[in-house]
Parts: sequence; structure tokens; C-alpha cells
Amino acid sequence: MVVASFYEGKSILITGTTGFVGKVIVEKILRDIPKIRHIYLIIRTSNNQPVRDRFEEEILNTKAFDLIRAAHPNDFEAYVYSKVVPVLGDLSKSNLGLSDSDLAMLVDDVNVVVHCAASIDFKDRLDRSVEANVLGTMRLFNVSKTFRNLLAFVHCSTAYVNSNRRGKITEELPLLDEDPEQSVQTILNTDPAKIEKVTQSFVGKYPNTYTYTKALTERILASKRGSVPVVILRPTIIGGSSMEPFAGWVDSVVAIAAVMLYTGVGLVQFLKGEPKLVADIVPVDLVANALIAAPLAVAGQNRLEIFHCGTSHRNPVRWGPIGHWVTSYWNSHLPVSGIAPPSMLLHKTKIGYETHFFFRFTAPSFFFSIYTQLFGGESQKRQSARFKKALRAARLIGDTFEYFTSNEWTFSVDNLERLYFGILDAEDRRVFGCDARDINWRTYFFNFCYGLQKNILKEEGIRQPLEILNDDVITRDSIRHTGYFSWIFSDATWAFRSYRNVTPLPVQARRPKEIKELVLNTNTVRAAMDRVAQEEGVSVSVIERRAGSMIDRMGHNLTIPVVRMVGWFLKKVFRRIYQGIHVDEKGLQACREAVKRSPLVLIPTHRSYVDFLIISYIFFEYDLPIPHIAAGEDFLGIIIVRWIFRNCGAFFLRRSFHGDSLYWAIFSEYVQRMVVDHRPIEFFIEGKRSRSGKSLYPKMGLLGIATEPFLTSQVQDVTVAPISISYEKVLEGELYTNEMMGESKTKESLNGLFRASKILRMNWGRINVVIAPPISVRKYTEEFISGTTQQRMLLGGRPKTINPDLNDPTNPGLVLQNEINAELKATPLEVPDSATPTPPIFSSPFPPPPPTPLCNPYTDKDDKRLLIQALAYKIVDDLNQHLIITTTAIVSTVLLTYRRGINREELISKVDWLREEIISRGALVAFDGPTSNMVDYALKLLSNLVTKRRNMYEPANSLHGGGQGQGNPNHNYRRNILVLSFYRNQLLHLFQWEGIFACVLAWFSGYGGKRKKNTESKPDKTLGVDEPRLFEEATFIAQLLSAEFVNPPGTLNGALLSSTLNRLVERGWVHRHEAENPNTHEKNTYFRISSRGEGPISFLCHMFWPFIESAMVACVTLFSIQPDLEIKTSSLQQRIGWLAEKMYDEGKLYFYESCSMEVLSNTTQTFMKMGVLKTKRPEPPKPAPTKGAAARKRQNNGPNTGGKVTDTEQVQLLPPFTEKDGPLKALAERISRYRRSPPIISQQKEYKRVIVEEFPLLAKL
Repeated sequence: MVVASFYEGKSILITGTTGFVGKVIVEKILRDIPKIRHIYLIIRTSNNQPVRDRFEEEILNTKAFDLIRAAHPNDFEAYVYSKVVPVLGDLSKSNLGLSDSDLAMLVDDVNVVVHCAASIDFKDRLDRSVEANVLGTMRLFNVSKTFRNLLAFVHCSTAYVNSNRRGKITEELPLLDEDPEQSVQTILNTDPAKIEKVTQSFVGKYPNTYTYTKALTERILASKRGSVPVVILRPTIIGGSSMEPFAGWVDSVVAIAAVMLYTGVGLVQFLKGEPKLVADIVPVDLVANALIAAPLAVAGQNRLEIFHCGTSHRNPVRWGPIGHWVTSYWNSHLPVSGIAPPSMLLHKTKIGYETHFFFRFTAPSFFFSIYTQLFGGESQKRQSARFKKALRAARLIGDTFEYFTSNEWTFSVDNLERLYFGILDAEDRRVFGCDARDINWRTYFFNFCYGLQKNILKEEGIRQPLEILNDDVITRDSIRHTGYFSWIFSDATWAFRSYRNVTPLPVQARRPKEIKELVLNTNTVRAAMDRVAQEEGVSVSVIERRAGSMIDRMGHNLTIPVVRMVGWFLKKVFRRIYQGIHVDEKGLQACREAVKRSPLVLIPTHRSYVDFLIISYIFFEYDLPIPHIAAGEDFLGIIIVRWIFRNCGAFFLRRSFHGDSLYWAIFSEYVQRMVVDHRPIEFFIEGKRSRSGKSLYPKMGLLGIATEPFLTSQVQDVTVAPISISYEKVLEGELYTNEMMGESKTKESLNGLFRASKILRMNWGRINVVIAPPISVRKYTEEFISGTTQQRMLLGGRPKTINPDLNDPTNPGLVLQNEINAELKATPLEVPDSATPTPPIFSSPFPPPPPTPLCNPYTDKDDKRLLIQALAYKIVDDLNQHLIITTTAIVSTVLLTYRRGINREELISKVDWLREEIISRGALVAFDGPTSNMVDYALKLLSNLVTKRRNMYEPANSLHGGGQGQGNPNHNYRRNILVLSFYRNQLLHLFQWEGIFACVLAWFSGYGGKRKKNTESKPDKTLGVDEPRLFEEATFIAQLLSAEFVNPPGTLNGALLSSTLNRLVERGWVHRHEAENPNTHEKNTYFRISSRGEGPISFLCHMFWPFIESAMVACVTLFSIQPDLEIKTSSLQQRIGWLAEKMYDEGKLYFYESCSMEVLSNTTQTFMKMGVLKTKRPEPPKPAPTKGAAARKRQNNGPNTGGKVTDTEQVQLLPPFTEKDGPLKALAERISRYRRSPPIISQQKEYKRVIVEEFPLLAKL
């Protein structure tokens, strides 16, 4: 590093270190230039205060040094004082007021001087400003000339020394109309009583005495420098830090910070200025970095260099967007000390400003003052005085900044860039960065306001704003419209002007007719048509017409004018129903770069129908190619919607095309054609909307199709972008509850769409869209081949599995692996053997990575399936990792844990604890304000689900909250529970393994279900459970919940269990101790819940007990199945749902969400994996040749199955679980052990008889 090398062994003298910029310079040098010899600080004191005391009080003990304090926990002060030497001095005195010894020390040791001290008061009296800024600088410079080894003198000025000019300002000395030295002498000779009257004659076109005296200083310094190397560095308006010492750091209310702070508290609500003008604001850390690096430009040379340090040249930001961002932050983080709603409006005209100021402040202040004088008491008079004081402050700030908000300059940074790119190396540019192009302005101003609220207002409970959510798509365009005409027609203007500079794709888009011809003429489709014609006994031309109809039915017809119309409509709707749509701009930029290189596949989470719209809307807003969305054929039944979807780029697929080889061939070739043509495509790897709020297991078919062009060398790569979408409030919440309560899914229809218009009158909170780092399939395949080859070499080359743990039959993931492999084998990912593969579109200049004899996913079907499977789980994992946890998810989790009622104070406390737990696990929370505000915000969104009764919050008995409402209150309560559980389930994956251990430890510590007497020994809760038994039971619970949480096969292993248990012990939630086994009398390690862990463990249990209850109910229902009887799977699930409802009605279930049909259905799948049940699905009937109308219908719709599998799947109990008094009973008892409520087993009665007696209708099943 050039900078660090330059300062190594050298000493620097800095002035103004008690100020804003000076602190950052000192901190930066201490942190990143540790080999500097000394840092001398000239500090002025008063009342004989020791200089070291002021240094510690105003500099060292501030939060600016927290990073260094953390890096030196044991020797912080020793390290600082080994470098820093505070020196008592005063720039207003001769020889700077230095003692002889201090002066001699500086003369011998200092190599670089950085002068930051100044009077920055814009209203300071002219003679005082001259004394501080001109004479103080020259005194320091004259002393510095005596330094024996001086390499550079750096003077911190201001870019506004040339504010008497307009346009682009170059880095040169200011132009003055008079001799600067003579002007200084005249000012000093003027009678102080008359100085105010003559100030304007001196200042001229300069806005204040500060900028004028800085201009005088530069001219005098340049003329007096002699042979001393001098750098004049001119920052523009200095704001809070962008990155260092941490984002948003600020410790003084000066310049722009005053405007932003007073806006936040409501003191300044409008200014005079033009919103379209550029505001040149530069972060303080960029200024500090430039001051540190500047001496390298002149060191040891007889030169004068002038550097601007600003942002208007490379990354301009305008006053209009600044006002919007500042207001947005303060409105979502209302200060406790606020006196009025935050607002930052700019009036273009003086009369508009004065009128607004008069009616908003002057008139109310006047009448209130008259009232208090006539009728008011002392408190009201004091309040009137405070009001007048606030009025004067608002006026002062408005007048002070009027010059800067009403004028515009572009300050060239060419000289500074030559320094950075000509002298500094890449590492220097990273560590001492000064490139304004790296600043995201919305993030910067949000952090700046956060710093003001944290460090100036001293408010607690607020957190750093999330950088990942940089932009609000709803309001992004509105800040660019300033005229009245623009505001009225803003959405239409936006829709018309947007999507003009779209990121170009390597291949020109094809017309639908051309795509159809290409697909029908592929070898794969031709072979499929021949085969089907032969099977049905019809001519190939008949099948060709059928194939053409299939493509017409599924194909897209992207039409940009329709996209603009839909974009305009969605803009209106989204602004009305959502408070914001926050999107990850860095992720969008990654997509922009990826789509230039290779085909892009977008895979969002799927929780709402809005998912179909939101990504296309964002891509339209950001000029990215509109993706082609895979939509279900359900939408084809809605006349208007199907036309809109098709013309916005959607293509349609059947929910299932099992057994229809022709449809499969056409669909796969159609999708691959879009990939080869570099058209972005979008589909949902979960296959359907998650009604429970949790991630679903991935479906491999479409992913296999989308990656096939790469595996067959038709494209050089495919990029997959997982996109996490989180909703604070989902539109379909009530519809989901219908399905979870066993009702049929509401069919999509036009009438249903019109009935849904009520959502326009409701507040649905915010949407958060985060794009995970895009995955290069080429790179992922290379890593897969390498990793799998190494594993197979260790295993002797026998197993073809990603994880060796799957060979262990006790591993619960093994059954899941086998099921996935079966699913993949049932879904052809490659061209059928009877067909000739379609030749590559081009010969790739980047051939595929070389396969190995042990792993070749390019030709080996099993390896290809394993590659797609691994990629699918990687995508789901990325979706979970980047999911923003919403406020409603956190508050819903606490409310469901304390569903009997919780007061506001306790609710805030629990939410704060849960929020910290989520953040500690690496997840992000979509709210950075105080926890109390977060709770109030979430309760407002959940007002239709939560009621407040006797100061206690609990799930409401009414769909509208707050009371009984109409209908069955108990029924409505259950619906509300299911909706709240939907939000809670969004965060369960973060606590999965700890929750499993919590359920096991709760039982062994005496907190679980009651035990049967005389059948099992009661655990000693003081002893706990030993590690082997704990791991055994945790593995059982994990297997029981395997269908609820998406984990790649082989995830569950000893290392995972050990690390989870150790984490619980380290947190102090679980106590580990050595004790003697009462049976073997051997020393063992035991675990039990500690007193500190009782609350957290109970909280975790309440998250996972509902799923265990569901498994228990499903297991009990199996007693109704006769040993040799086969019943439909759907019938079994209906029985389980019926029994769950009955048990809840009888008070034998604690959690109503355990009655959810989706969870109960998952338990059925789990029992199949565990070998309790077996499933049997008959083969679909082969279509018989027919004639006449039936044949013509089949030409259009395909075989008579219509792509649907009839509901004939059946299940049967497997031995030994047919012996219900044996293994099945033991399984039920084992499951029941780990649920919250006591099991329904009587202490005297036999298990099966109790079930039948307590639920007589069960006997009839």
C-alpha cells in the first residue's frame, strides 16, 4: 500500500481534531496506518483543563473509536498513546501558544501538517472569521515552515470559495476583485461596531463570511508558500459518514446535518429551493481519506495542488430526492422529541415560501403569544417563548441554506482522480476510497438520519437501516416529477418513458410463429409425434395439428404496449395497497450483468399470486428484459387475465402431464428454445403457493429443462437467480384458511377477481424483494463434479449419491433421497431414448467442464438427476437465507406463544428478544426502528386478526378483530390462528434444530406431556438425559418433521446434532454435567434445561409443538385402518382432519394450527417415508383409438386423461404396524410424549379401546 508506506515511520500534525472531520482523520490513521510514528494534535483548552483530559473527553471516548477499541480490547489506551500526542496550543496566539519544548518537538519530528481547524459559523462576524480562518491558518503555516523535515502542508478549505461563479468549477484558485492581504488589513482596522454594516461590501457575491474568508486564505497561502509543498483540499457540503468508522456516523449538528435533524423533529418542514438542482454533499469519511492521501501528490516537491472533494461531478444527487428520502426515514422512525410530522418540502419561489412560513409559523406564534400575554399562565408563557425560539431557528436554517438550495455547481474532481488512479494502488483505493460513484444515495441518507437519531438525539432501540433493501419501487419514480403536469400524469408518464434503455440480449427476440415452427421441427418433438401417432393409430398430420394447438395454448406473445398498460395499472394499485416495495438494487445489478453473459432463470419464492406480477414490474422499472413466467393453465379460464398474462410474456403449463409424452416433449423444447434464445424465464421451484408460509420441497422438472441447454452444450452457461419475496401481509390469507380447514380450493375466475376489489381499501404493508447471488450452472457443475468425484473415490466408486451419510439406513434423509430419486425418474430430464437429440444450436467457445470417470452429469442420467437435485436444494437454501423476516412474522410468533393474552410491555420485551435471536442467526429483519414502534406497526397491520381486551392482546374471535363480530366466533378465531401461523412459519427454519432439541429436552426435564404409570419410567428432571438418548430422540423428531422443513438429504448427522447442542450449552439454555447412571452406575454426560433456559426453551417448544400434535393425531387415526384394507389417500387425510377438529373441540389439542390440512397431509407423507404406510398409484390408462368427435377433441386437448391423474392413490398399513397393540401403539406413545398437552391415553384402559370409546364415530371409520 502506497499510503501506508508513505506514512511509515513519519509523524503528522493535525489541527481541528475536536471537530467533525478531525476525529475521523485520527481514527482512520490509527486503524489503517499502524506504523505511523506519531500523531500530534494541537488542542485548545479553557480554565486550565489538562490537554489530555479534553482529548479523552471529546475525542477518544466517542463512539468514533469503537472499532479500534474492539480491535484492542486489552490495550486500547496504551496503543492510542503510543501514537497520539496531544499538544496544548491555540492558533490565535503567537507560535500557536506552544511551549518551547513542544515547539522543539514538533520542529524535529513532524513531516506532514493537516490543517482542519476553522470557524464554520456562516453568520460569524467578519473580523472574527478573518481572525480564525485567515490569520490562524497563516500562523500555523509560518510555524510549519520551521519544521526540519516537512514534506507537505495540507489545508482543508471549501469548494464554495468559488461560489461567486456558476457552472462547472475547476480546481484552481478563487478569483477576487481586490488584493486579499489588503482586504484582510482593512477588515481588521474597521471599527467592530461598524463591521456589520460594511460586511456585505466586502463579501460581495459570496453567501457568507465563512466562504469569503476561506477564499482569502487560499489566495494568501498560495502567495506566501515559498517552496513549501502545499495541498488545498476543498470539500463540498460535508455530511455523515458513508462507511467509516460506521455508516451514518455524525457527532455535530452543522451544515446539512442541521437541516436533516430539524426536519426529523418537525422544526423545519419546508425550505426555499429548486428540487431539480444538484446538492453536492460529500460523506465525511471520503473527505478524511482524501486529506490523508493528499500529501503524496506534493511530498518533497515545490508544488501547489488543489483538489475538490465532492460528488456533483461523478454521482450527482438532487434536492428533491434528498427531501423524499429524509422524510421517508423520519416518518418510519418518528423521534421521541418530535414536535410535528416530518416534512421537507422545497418552494421554488420566495413568495410561496414566505406565505407558507407565515401561515405555518408566524401567524400561529403571534396569536398564541397574544393569548398567553392576556390569559395564559407561566407554563403557557414559557411554551410561547419556546415556540418563538423554534420559529427563529427554522427561519435561520431556511435563510442559511437558501443560497445552496437555489443554486447549482459542478465541482470538477479531475485532479483528485489523477492522484487516486495515478499514484495510489488498488488496495489504497479500497482502504482510502474517495470515489463518489460508489455511493447509493438512498442508503446514505437513511444511514445519515439514523446517525443523527442515534448519536445526536440519543434515542435507543433503533437499528442500522438495511442496506440490502436500497430502493422503494413504488415511490422511486415519483421523486423525479416536480411539475404539476408531471404529478397529475406521473404514472402514465412513467409507463410511457420506462423500458426504453433495456439491457440488450445477445439474441434477437423471435415471433411466436417462428418459435412454434422451431419447436415442432425439433427431432425430439418429431419423434414424439411419430410415436403417439403409432400408439393411437392415427396419421401424423392429426398429431401435428394437436401439437400445434398445444403450442398455441401454452405459448407467450410478449407485447410491450400491453406491458406498459399493465405497468401503469399496477403502479396505481401497488401505491394504493402497499406502503412500499423494497428491492435489492445490488441484486438487480447482478442480474443485469448476468443476463448479458448467459440465459437468466429467475426462481422466486411463492407465497402469493402477486409473485406473478412483482418481478416483471421491477424488471420493467429497472429496464431489465421482462421474464417469461411459467403460469398454470388455471389462468386460461379467466378471459381477461389470460390475455394480459400472455401478452406480458407468460407461458402456460398443465399442473401435471404425467403419461402425455407429446406434451412433455413440446413443453420441454419450448422452454429450452427460450433459454437458447437468451430469453429470461421465471418459474416457482416450489411448484405451488405455500399455504403454510414455509418453504416447500423443490420440484425438479422445470429446473432440469432450463439447465438442459447447458448440459447439451447449446449455451455456454445458464445463470439461476433465487429471489426471496416476503410480505408483511399476504392478500390470500383468508383464502388459505379455507383450504387449511378442509374446504375446496377457490377456483380462479373473473367474478372472483372483481370480488377481490375490496383489497384496494386495505393496507397490506410492505413487500421486500431480495435477490440472492446468482448461481452459474457451469461453475456449480464444475464444483459438483469435483466434490462428487472425491466422495466416490473415498467410497470406492460404488454409491452414486451426493452425501455418503445416505448409505446409513438409520438416516431419516435416506427415505427422502429415495423418494426424490423416484420423482426424478418419473420426470424425464433428457431426450427419450427413442428420439434423436436435437443438435446444438452453436459450438460453444467454452466447452463444458471435463467430466471424470466417476461423475459425468453430461451423459450419465443418474448423475444428471443428482446434479439437478443438488442445485434445487441449493436454490431453496438461498431463498431461505435471503428471506427478510417481517414485523408481522415476529409479532405473530409471540402472540401465538402467548395466545391466552399478553400485555403491551411484555409483548415489546418478547418481540425485542426474538428480533435479536433472528439477527444473531444471520437473518435480516424488515424494520430498524425502536421495538415499540415495530410492535405498534405490526399490530396495526394485524388489526383484523388481533384484539385488545383488558389491556391484553390475543387472537381475535372475529375476522375483523376487536370483538365477536358476526358468524361463529369460535370459527373465526380458528381462522385467525391459521393466518397468524402462516406469518409465524416464515421464520421457523431459523430455529429448526434448536426447536427439535427443545421439544426433547422439555420432556426429559418434566415440561412435556404426562407419562403413563407403570409403562415407562419418569425421567429425573434433575438428572436430564444422556447424549446418546438425546441424539436418538432428536433424530426421531427430525424424521417426524422431515416433510415440514426442506433439508437436503444427508443434512441430519452427528456433526449437526453436536454443534446445535453445543450452541444451546454455550448460550446457557442447557446445562451439561457429569453424573452417575442410576442403572449402570457409570459416569455419563447429561443434559437438562437450565434455569436461564426455561423461557427460551419454552418459546422454542411452542413453535414446534403444533407439528408434533399433528403427527400424533395422524398416528391415532391409523388405528381406524384395517390391517389388509386399502383406502384412498384423500379419504385418510379427511379422516385425520375430522379427528383433529374433534380433538380440538374436546380440549385434547392445544394448538388449532395442528388441524391444518397441509400439515396433516405432510404427516401422511412422513409415515410413508418411515415405513408405516405404503402407497399405491395405478398406472394411467392408455388412450384407446377412437373416431369421430372424441378423436377431434383429443386432437386439441391430448389424450383422454387431459394431463390429470385421477384420485385413485391408495394407502395401506405395513407390517409390523398392522399390529396396533405393538409398534403402532409404541409409535403413538413416543410421538405423544413430545407434545404440549397430555396424551389421551387413560392410565387404566387399553390404547385402542380408549380411542374408540372417546370418539365413537371413529369406530365407524
